[in-house]
Amino acid sequence: MPKDPKEGGLCWKCRKPAADEDNFCRLCGSGLRSFPWYYQHWGIIVLTLLALGPFSVFLVWRSPVLGRTAKFIYTAFLALLTYAIAVQLYAAWTALKLVLSGAGLGL
Repeated sequence: MPKDPKEGGLCWKCRKPAADEDNFCRLCGSGLRSFPWYYQHWGIIVLTLLALGPFSVFLVWRSPVLGRTAKFIYTAFLALLTYAIAVQLYAAWTALKLVLSGAGLGL
């Protein structure tokens, strides 16, 4: 369940006071009725897999929806994903070097 964007009477983005009847922050202009889609669980997952990869850790730590434990779990997952991608890229690079040098052709 997402947290209240005005938790404690403050804007979730700039942390300035916000009245209960405000729909938008009077200082930064961000919406106070809901959080942007890219800070939701599904938004972070979609952006990680389709566009940002390990750079989505920035969204994880800026998200007001995720709790502290979830942020650490997402960060650990992103670190493992980055490591797995790096290992696969290194293996592909060494295989390409072997093929290009002629050693992979049995010559």
